[in-house]
Amino acid sequence: MAGMKGDERHGTVRDVRERLKGRLKGAILEDVPLSGYTSFRIGGPADLLVLPKDWEDLVLLTSVLVEEECKYVVLGRGTNVLVSDEGYRGVVIVLSGGLRRLIVRGEGEVEVEAGYDLNHLILRCMDYGFSGLERLAGIPGSVGGAVRMNAGAQGECIGNWVRGIKLLRIDDGEVTDKEITGQQAGFDYRKAGNLKNKDIIYLVKLKLDIDDVEEIGKRRQEALRWRRETQPLEKPSAGSVFLNPPGGSAGAMIERCGLKGLRVGDAAVSMKHANFIVNLGKATADDVARLIDKVREEVLRREGVELREEIVRIGFPEEG
Repeated sequence: MAGMKGDERHGTVRDVRERLKGRLKGAILEDVPLSGYTSFRIGGPADLLVLPKDWEDLVLLTSVLVEEECKYVVLGRGTNVLVSDEGYRGVVIVLSGGLRRLIVRGEGEVEVEAGYDLNHLILRCMDYGFSGLERLAGIPGSVGGAVRMNAGAQGECIGNWVRGIKLLRIDDGEVTDKEITGQQAGFDYRKAGNLKNKDIIYLVKLKLDIDDVEEIGKRRQEALRWRRETQPLEKPSAGSVFLNPPGGSAGAMIERCGLKGLRVGDAAVSMKHANFIVNLGKATADDVARLIDKVREEVLRREGVELREEIVRIGFPEEG
């Protein structure tokens, strides 16, 4: 669909919408600004935004998208992304609108759907005395997004506790329901390297440790305190902008270059944490993108290191 223009593109989206009407239990919305679905509070409209209610909805939706050869992207809670001011020409699937079941299977064994909020999961696990995720407290996002990006903090990451992933895989125009192990996912620094771009995670199996609820709560509170003290939580952002280079800290490099407070429009490098770009109120995606480029160029010039983005861009020309 990458080469489609004008009515041809919109016709494809219309076909998807018409085929889903009366069949999908979840919501189907047209021309919805994605700023309301991203932590940056930035982003133009999606041609079609779909919030599947459950697994059956997701299978139906994915099958229709494949059959219509329609471009799509998946969001959880819209963290770690920058959506173009022009929006997204295709279908945006928002998993946090549904797929939020949590099932406790046994001692430390939890199955949780991809749309479930990560912080709610941490609280529920603590209630059962299940330990392992509490150091991730305060990381915004859904479980599915956290697994795909192998979210982590303070030396801990979610991939350490994943024992299985259920996903829909699209290959050669076919949708396959597949389950892989945590080991097969290929977890590494901020990625699950063996997942394909078009894989849609819908359920995660975790195996956690057992510990005293009070001790888990203390570690959770310490993680939240650390986050409050070190990160600009008071302004919209997408989290860390750049991946840490091997053996180094992107934030420290940006700070050494004197770039804290650097602004383009209403986008600014945080004064609290240099690896965060914050929306001061009316920042556009173009503001953020130009600021990212300025920071990258300056760090390369002064530090000799080319920083790579952790943020995923959606709807930009280079996205392909």
